[in-house]
Amino acid sequence: MVQELADLKRKELEASINVERAIASLDEAKLNYRRQQYEHSLKVSDYQTEMQKQQEQVNSLQTQLDTIDDELDKLTSVYSPYRGKVRRVKILGQNERSITAEVTLDIRGEIRK
Repeated sequence: MVQELADLKRKELEASINVERAIASLDEAKLNYRRQQYEHSLKVSDYQTEMQKQQEQVNSLQTQLDTIDDELDKLTSVYSPYRGKVRRVKILGQNERSITAEVTLDIRGEIRK
């Protein structure tokens, strides 16, 4: 009887130790899960910040492009009195906002209307 009681006490102690180990393992798993959640939230935050910066850059570039398009619309166009194909454009010079160019036209075979 005493031996059985001692065996039961030993088994109870082993079971108690196993329960404590399981609780410690569970606590460690919870801690690891929280750490992973925190790291993930940091990555998401970094990604969102990067996307916001990228969108700001896209908006800035679009604004610059719109400004350039407006400036191009304001440029003076030159019309030729002859129909034909442009064969060569030679830039002779540039000063400030003015470009001097020589344009060679091929008017062979073109009928003027």
